Amino acid sequence: MKACANKEFKFRTTLSSFAENFALFAVIKENLDLLKIVCLSFGLSITSHKTLCQEDKISEIISSVAEELASDEDDPEAAAVFTERLFELAEKPVRINSADESELSRLFFLTDFQVKSLADYIHSTGRIFTKYELASVTGFNRSLAEMISPFISLESSKSSKKDTIILHGSFISNFSLKNNQSDTMYPGPPWKALSRLSFSTGKLSGGITAEKDAGEKIISGKPPLPDFLSANLSWSGTGILRKIIIGDFTARFGTGIGLNTGLRTGLSLTQAGYISGNDEIRPYSSTCEYGFFRGIAGRFRTGKTTVSLFCSADKTDAAIDTVPENSMRFIRTIYRTGQHNTSSSLLSKDALAEFSYGMNVLFDLRNIRTGLLFTGSRLSVPVAIYEGDPEEIFDFKGRDNYNASIYYKAVMGKIIIFGELCADRSMKKAFVQGFTFRPDSRLTINSLYRNYEPGFASFHGKGLLSSSSGDNIRGIFGNFTFEAAKHLFISAGCDLRYYPWLSYRCSSPSASLSGEVRIRYMPDQDLSFESLYSYRRYPYDNPEAMGVKKQHNMLTRSFKVYARYSPAENLTIATRLDYKTGGYESPGTGTMIVQDIGYRLRSPEVALWLRYGIFRTGSWDSRLYAYENDLVYSFSVPAFYGTGERIYLMADWKIRKSMNLRIKYGLTDTYSASDYQIATEEVRELRLQLRLRF
Repeated sequence: MKACANKEFKFRTTLSSFAENFALFAVIKENLDLLKIVCLSFGLSITSHKTLCQEDKISEIISSVAEELASDEDDPEAAAVFTERLFELAEKPVRINSADESELSRLFFLTDFQVKSLADYIHSTGRIFTKYELASVTGFNRSLAEMISPFISLESSKSSKKDTIILHGSFISNFSLKNNQSDTMYPGPPWKALSRLSFSTGKLSGGITAEKDAGEKIISGKPPLPDFLSANLSWSGTGILRKIIIGDFTARFGTGIGLNTGLRTGLSLTQAGYISGNDEIRPYSSTCEYGFFRGIAGRFRTGKTTVSLFCSADKTDAAIDTVPENSMRFIRTIYRTGQHNTSSSLLSKDALAEFSYGMNVLFDLRNIRTGLLFTGSRLSVPVAIYEGDPEEIFDFKGRDNYNASIYYKAVMGKIIIFGELCADRSMKKAFVQGFTFRPDSRLTINSLYRNYEPGFASFHGKGLLSSSSGDNIRGIFGNFTFEAAKHLFISAGCDLRYYPWLSYRCSSPSASLSGEVRIRYMPDQDLSFESLYSYRRYPYDNPEAMGVKKQHNMLTRSFKVYARYSPAENLTIATRLDYKTGGYESPGTGTMIVQDIGYRLRSPEVALWLRYGIFRTGSWDSRLYAYENDLVYSFSVPAFYGTGERIYLMADWKIRKSMNLRIKYGLTDTYSASDYQIATEEVRELRLQLRLRF
């Protein structure tokens, strides 16, 4: 009886919390101004004429993982890289009928089984004629077929166009401004600007990217240049020399333990993706100002052996300090924000020089692929740590580091196994072993074990499911995806981590647990439902404890429901509801409701996106994320906390076949109530983009 009473009390508490939140939403809604009501009424009253463009599908795919990337504060730039890779695929689709696994693996969110299964299907049938045929490939379904459709081309390898000297390219110019970014102490104007030029002609391609963040000078330094300037030139061939890149580039080999300056794979507990990885050296065109290489890289292939070489000399922002006793300089902090709009950030700009080099040898046999990697780095100023702090005992110190790895991937019937063993200069090791098992065409099982020893250092490594520093973690991960019935897909995942040494907010060895269940139902091409339940348990020090810190477990539970409906060919309506509980020092609940509308006009050719959302969270720890449609090659996953509302309207106007103008206006109101009135903090945002193709 007591247990039943407790359950009834918890249930009533939850209902009370929901009632509180929605009652407040009703009060907020009454304060909407005329503009918001007009925009919403316009979105609901429009009729149909034309199909929505592929960018809508791209946005749906991005939203499925971008919010999880944003909530991982250790790797906030991963969402930007993910977005960029998807838009690149949309502009240069994968030729799936080539049946080339290296070409198919450009669809980096596919699993190894799906890549191999697709290649085998094309080899046996000759070619795929329609995108709907993908659903009949072993390991695929209608949901996945629709997801990858914007990124593939059905053009056969025989009919594909040969390399020509015709010049193709694009130019993008972005401008954005927020009303709360103005600061008289900034050395430059408060707006942010980006310009990007890319081109290709035959086997030659290249690009230039320039960016100025809010508050930075337009031109600075000697010689005078934009605050961030990146460029690359690459050539691809089919002989012994397969690729050469001069300028900025990224590299990834094996599972990414020893070297991975690109995208971190295995992004979600229920969407493991291409977790065994794909070796690559590719030009860098992102705006993230750290973590890439600047120099020269090449790839050579003869027979079944591929050799990759690279060297890089780049500079990084860092705070440099001096030891008073001997005047020795050392690195106090390395900055990764890329912003230079204060006196301290200007002093730290490019203060640290790094020289990196590496070689990778890959042996590609029939059913097994194995590789050897060696990479090293040397810093211009050594890293020093305070040895009296136990949390820093295993931290890297010195100026030189190198890593040596051996990795493999093998296919054995319905099982793919993969792994990597890596050691650093101090012989600290990291080990990853995983497998993918497909016992039936409707069921896929993934599992991964990793062990990153405390003190293991890899300057440019991002291993699978590692911590932000890449060390001090042992864990096991597993998930499955199951097609339970026609149009019904169920997936679930669990990740158990053990930290053998101190970790963030925890002054003793500890363990954490994460779990997730996702259900997706697609009864019709124009209708889909998705629900997601997540559970997180992390240890942290009790801030009120005296002497030896005691640990508490922080529990976070979140539930999301998403529905998408297309009543007409050019109209899409989506609704989502989020509910979250948990927190560190001030546990609370968070609730959010979001309504999206997408519409496309026939003449003029204009696509419109409208969002209205209301939210209420108890604290920063119960914050909620909602991916927003944004400018091309850009992403936006704002964190909502407190009490307020969010609205934005974006339009994309196709002025001519080779020219698009995109405008986004967003408004976020956050309310704080007192005994006598409701105070409002208003953040307005304007974003413009001009896109040219030639």
